Amino acid sequence: MNRHSCPQAAHPRRVTVIGAGYVGLTASVCFAALGHRVTCVEHNPHQLRRLLAGEVPIHEPGVAELLADGVGGGRVGFTGDAGEAVPGSAVAVLCVGTPARPDGHPDLRQIASAAAEVAAAATGDLVIVVKSTVPPGSCEAIEVIAAESAPAGVRVTVVSNPEFLRESQAVDDFFNPDRVVIGSEDGPAGDLVASLYPATWPLLRCDRRSSELIKYASNTFLALKISFANEISGLCEQAGVGAGSVLAGVGADRRIGSSFLAHGPGFGGSCLGKDLTGLIATADALGSPAPVARAAAEVNRWARGRVIDRLEAIAGPVTGQRIALLGLAFKPGTDDVRDSPAVSIAEGLLARGAHVSAFDPIASEPKLGGIECRDAYAAARGAAAVIFATGWPEFGLLDLARLSGAMSGHLLFDLVGVVDAPAAAAVGLELETLGRGTPTSFHPVVVPPLEWCLDVAIA
Repeated sequence: MNRHSCPQAAHPRRVTVIGAGYVGLTASVCFAALGHRVTCVEHNPHQLRRLLAGEVPIHEPGVAELLADGVGGGRVGFTGDAGEAVPGSAVAVLCVGTPARPDGHPDLRQIASAAAEVAAAATGDLVIVVKSTVPPGSCEAIEVIAAESAPAGVRVTVVSNPEFLRESQAVDDFFNPDRVVIGSEDGPAGDLVASLYPATWPLLRCDRRSSELIKYASNTFLALKISFANEISGLCEQAGVGAGSVLAGVGADRRIGSSFLAHGPGFGGSCLGKDLTGLIATADALGSPAPVARAAAEVNRWARGRVIDRLEAIAGPVTGQRIALLGLAFKPGTDDVRDSPAVSIAEGLLARGAHVSAFDPIASEPKLGGIECRDAYAAARGAAAVIFATGWPEFGLLDLARLSGAMSGHLLFDLVGVVDAPAAAAVGLELETLGRGTPTSFHPVVVPPLEWCLDVAIA
């Protein structure tokens, strides 16, 4: 997509974006495609040098093309100094990290610093737009910090405008939003932020605290659906039925829907887990128990641990065994390994004494502790089992005969549904998946009802 193939904002403006990570860089090039003139501030010198050279430091489909189009058209620029970018801008969009602290509360130091920085650089009234995920009440506090830093006579207003971008699909999500949430108690400031987007896009206007909580609540609900699917998957394993069929039947109900209702090794990445713990921390601070959100987090921890338990139930202890892990990114289409289930599984295997070799098409984790290999076949060399931990489509195209020849064992454990079962069987590989097991625990469930219905004793 380029500037000429997407709708345009009614009023092109000068926009400053703070932060050139997954959200900030995507927002920068997409705002430019809508017709705005964008300057993105990036303080990391290495990242800034790459951006100034026209390189994209993140893996996000579509961003490189939009960056080239924006830079070529003079609508996107980069600097390390907010003092160069902010003067003359109508808005400053904050897209900096709010990582979780050990207690689950978000660390808001970066966003507080960014707000003070842009306010100090303002030469006229400025609207600060908070896209970073923050707990309810944060925009009010950020406005106080910004007001204290702004020059005399400069009025700074803060508006909440959370992002709903999925990594690997961020550009498409930006241009095809389910809703654009704008939280503001200041009508003109909210109108200004609304004007950044095409008039035909679905806008949801509300107060700032509601806007902030919409983001937390949305991601928590998605986490709930995934954790529910994994809980049902574990039940299916015990009942000896297929989780795929069960979940497909559940998701076919229009009231429920099939999106995010897939079982696997749990959710990861920089959003769902962080926002779930953020909501729980917010609930704690407000004296609300949030038992459903807590259960989702607990099930996600269990979903990761059960992978190794299931592997050892099938193949015996992993101690001293080489286990190959295909995939490190938390999902296909991205190089992001933050809170990745695959990395957690690798760490669990290492903790139990296994030797881990790994391969991912684009992601890397230098702190893994195992061996990262050049391709899947190298990772499988001498492995007793191969775990497919990230659903990269290219893993479904592997030469299974060659993979089998490299392995010392014959077990494939497919957590993400990429392996063709008949093809694996044809080369003598045993394929195991999540969500299907033997009815080892089903007998005591069935027998009591039969005893109630029959007059004869059940042996």
